[in-house]
Amino acid sequence: MEDDMHAMELPDTPELRTKFAEDGAYGMKLLGLAGPDVQPWEDGFRTHDIAEHSFEWWYFDMQLDDGSTLVAAFSTKPSARADGPIAPSVLIIHRDAQGTSIREDIPQPPDAFSSATDGCHVAIGDSHAIGDLAHYDLRMRGDRVQADLVIDRACPSWRPGAGMTFLDHAKRHYLAWVVPVPSGRVAGTVTVDGQARQVTGAAYHDHNWGNRQMNAGLDHWYWGRAHIGGYTVVYARLTTRGVLGVGQIHLPTVMLATRDRLLTDDPLPLRLVTSGEVPGPAPEKQPYPTSLEWTWAHGDEHFRMSVSNPRLIESLDMGDGGASWRHRLLHAGEHPWYYDFTADMELDIHVAGVDDTVTGETLYEKMILR
Repeated sequence: MEDDMHAMELPDTPELRTKFAEDGAYGMKLLGLAGPDVQPWEDGFRTHDIAEHSFEWWYFDMQLDDGSTLVAAFSTKPSARADGPIAPSVLIIHRDAQGTSIREDIPQPPDAFSSATDGCHVAIGDSHAIGDLAHYDLRMRGDRVQADLVIDRACPSWRPGAGMTFLDHAKRHYLAWVVPVPSGRVAGTVTVDGQARQVTGAAYHDHNWGNRQMNAGLDHWYWGRAHIGGYTVVYARLTTRGVLGVGQIHLPTVMLATRDRLLTDDPLPLRLVTSGEVPGPAPEKQPYPTSLEWTWAHGDEHFRMSVSNPRLIESLDMGDGGASWRHRLLHAGEHPWYYDFTADMELDIHVAGVDDTVTGETLYEKMILR
């Protein structure tokens, strides 16, 4: 529990469940959401009216059947800098089956960005993501990595309630999230250094936005997803910065589903214990654990996710060299860092009439905002 010792778990009490329900209802009204079913417009440009005071990205990752992984993110600006003009970029990360990674961060001028508000139709330079929740067309153009892919959703789109995490008591500042493709299949062509190959595999897509830089309210988070043995699981835990009189708080999120049925998305019972911490790669050496034990128990139902043997896909320095002098002064001594892993997972389920144990791989990240 190296980075978790001083943070408080949210107690699973009737009072807190009532508070969650009230916050969820407020968020639904604020975002204009009618119910739990995700609508195509929710994957559109959500910050178009506050673009200079927000960030937003559309994220895709693919675990390919040939043993490689591919990640793409279409961003309006760095998440560490909510205020300021649009500074669009496309991030492409390719890791081959032998473990060799290529990362390309492709900035573009503001006029190279466009996005629709009634659905996912985002274009940045020569790259684009176009989709309607059920089907997506991806075009990625880097100097070394290019891809033309189609994704077909394999289980229903999901949003955890309103999908909002408020960062202040007044509920003015927030992070928001929707998962159009918790699980899908991908097919198409990937070209690396001029060598093209046909690929198939598993896919995931989510969409994030907010109106305050993440390190203003958060210390770090874990997020991951897996498609194992006919089950889809999306899991996360955000840890806040210290709040006067309260300290740090863990904020969990989880979804467990079959191809056509949600088993649970109740976050309050989710717990995480980490162990086996090791230093990260130079120069900053931000540490990360080598074992993550996720448990969920409510009444007679329970499930467990044991994550082990992480293989580092990428480590990214998230320090914002373009930040203002005021930001650098207020956040002196901090160095945000991002780790992306593939790892082994054992998933043991005893929920909603399902009793099963399956093994496979998960893709997860640790984002350190301090």
